[in-house]
Amino acid sequence: MDEIIRTVAALGLPGVILVITMAATGLTGAAAITAALAFLGGPAGMLGGIAVLGVVGLISQGLAQYGIDALLIRTTKT
Repeated sequence: MDEIIRTVAALGLPGVILVITMAATGLTGAAAITAALAFLGGPAGMLGGIAVLGVVGLISQGLAQYGIDALLIRTTKT
């Protein structure tokens, strides 16, 4: 069950980032997706945006596996 929750969390964060970026463009439909991915990708364009979302997914999966509580405790201890 924990593995399912980690996977859903890892997929949810990139989706939320994409939706927020799409809303910030002011466009609708396919134009919003294209503009959002191009914005996230910077100079690499849409492919860079897809890569950024993939990296965010891997990072969020690692955080979910390690535990965000443990990370915050270690950060505030030092």
